[in-house]
Formats: sequence, structure tokens, C-alpha cells
Amino acid sequence: MSRWFSASPASRFGFVLLLLLPIAGHALEAVALAPGVWMIPGVLAEVNDGNRGRVVNIGIIAGAEGAIVIDSGANRLQGEAILAAAQRLAGKPVSLVINTHPHPQNVLGNAAFAAQGIPILASEQTRARMAERCPRCVAAIAEVVGSEAMAGTAIVLPGLTVAATETRSVAGRRLRLLVPGHAHSEGDLAVHDLDSGVLFSGDLVYRGQVPHLAEARIDGWLGALDVLRREPARWLVPGRGAPGTLRDLEPLAEYLVSLRARVAAAYAQGRSLDEALERAALHDFASWEGYASRHARNVQHVYFEIERADLIGARGRQ
Repeated sequence: MSRWFSASPASRFGFVLLLLLPIAGHALEAVALAPGVWMIPGVLAEVNDGNRGRVVNIGIIAGAEGAIVIDSGANRLQGEAILAAAQRLAGKPVSLVINTHPHPQNVLGNAAFAAQGIPILASEQTRARMAERCPRCVAAIAEVVGSEAMAGTAIVLPGLTVAATETRSVAGRRLRLLVPGHAHSEGDLAVHDLDSGVLFSGDLVYRGQVPHLAEARIDGWLGALDVLRREPARWLVPGRGAPGTLRDLEPLAEYLVSLRARVAAAYAQGRSLDEALERAALHDFASWEGYASRHARNVQHVYFEIERADLIGARGRQ
């Protein structure tokens, strides 16, 4: 199989490299962000049989001693393509894979790396949640993308874990591993490459797409965005959407703050969930991908989150 690159002018980040490796019927596109740092963009869409789960951004960092891959894709075939792309871009073997959180499109490519003896790192909570949920996740994503796309996919848990924010040297790069607590998921981890100033947020940041809140804590998420704001990063790579800067945290923060405020007001007024759904429409974000399908579920999640907190508080006051 022939593999080659073509370069063309693109964004302020430099240039776009087209790596022609088959994945879900498409070529992988790698965006160069800084010397030795790339992003493979995901498709801004729901998981479907067309994209085969390739919906999250993947990071690649080239160190003096090897390459680092951030998230591994939704299945083994994607993991194999990401592995090949990382080795070709970096010009050296992959030394480490980092899973930013336990959702299937971020971790089910782990098997491709484990087959080559490459260690995998995640937060302690991500490892625990993968052990608990990944069997169901594999079945659920296979129903959408088909068994052919999931061929050879097996659950591989991270062998290395991190419990709290720390800075460590990996393959000759200085990485700050940010563990802000339960936010988008229970196990969120962001990666700041201190040598380049590129911050990979995982799904702590969505750009141009309504976020998933199914396993989120909205206050924790807003706190995590504060953690990211304090990083001296030059560039931000979100989990979904185009790369940018830390200023691009603000639209997501505005969505979450507005969502919480609208739902909290409806709940305080004694409104039912159906009434809250009507009162919590956020038309300023209606152009974001997924608004029609996700926003109502987010309203429901926040309503129940507020209701649980209220009931727990009421029991404590008795």
C-alpha cells in the first residue's frame, strides 16, 4: 500500500498534511499546529455508519524519543490508521497513548496500540469507567457503525493511570496532565504540551457543536474550563471542532451557564420538565451542530441534576 503526503496552504496554524491512509473510506487529514505537533480532525457529526465513529480530534506529538498519541479512535481499524499516521508524521515509533476520557470513540482503538506493546495512560476514573461500561459501549457503537467497522476491536484498559494534575517528561516532551475532576465525564484529562504551548482538551471543549452532558456535572465542567483558562497555552485543540485559542472556551462556557440558569429558574418556579424544555430553548446556539438532537437531552440532564441536589439538601435539612 502506498503512503504519501501532500501539503497545501491552510490556516494560521501553518499547513495541512494529507496522509493517504484508508479509514472509514476516507483519507486522514493531519493539521500541523506547531513543530512536531499535529491534529487529525474528527467529523463534526453524530456517530454514524458513514464516519464509523471518527468524530473526535486526535493529537500527535513528536518527542526526541518517540511519538505521543492523544486518543485512539472508535475501533481497532481507526487505531491502526492513527498509529501508522503518527509514526509517519513523527518519523519514529509511538511511545505512549493517552486516553482523555472513557467514551468509546476515544478509547476503542487502544487494541491497535496494545498489539505493538505501546503503553496507554488515562486518569484513574477513566480506567474504572472503561472497565464498567466499555462492554456495553462496544455493542452500542457496533449497532450504529456495523460489525465490519468494528472488526478486531477489543477492550484494552489503560495500564498507566494518573490521579491528579502533574507534569512529567514523556518521550522527551514536557507534558502537563490536567485532571480537573468530574466535568464532561468522570475521568476527564487534558494534555498541555509545554514545549509547544498546544493544549489538547479532549471533550472538555466543543466548538461549533452542542456538547453531550449525559455523564456530566455542569458545575464541575465550568470549573474545568477555569482550569484550562489558567494554562499558558498558545493553541487549543478541542475534542470536537476546529483548533483555536483559549478565547474559544467562551462560547461553550456561555452555553453551559445559560443552560444552567434557564433550567434552574424553571425548577425554582416549580415548572415541570416539559415546561423547562420550553423555557430553556437557547436560540443563540441553534446553529451549532447537534442542537436539535442534543439540547433537549441536556435540559433534561440538568433538570434532574438540580432536582437530585435539591432532594439531597432537603433530606439534610430534616
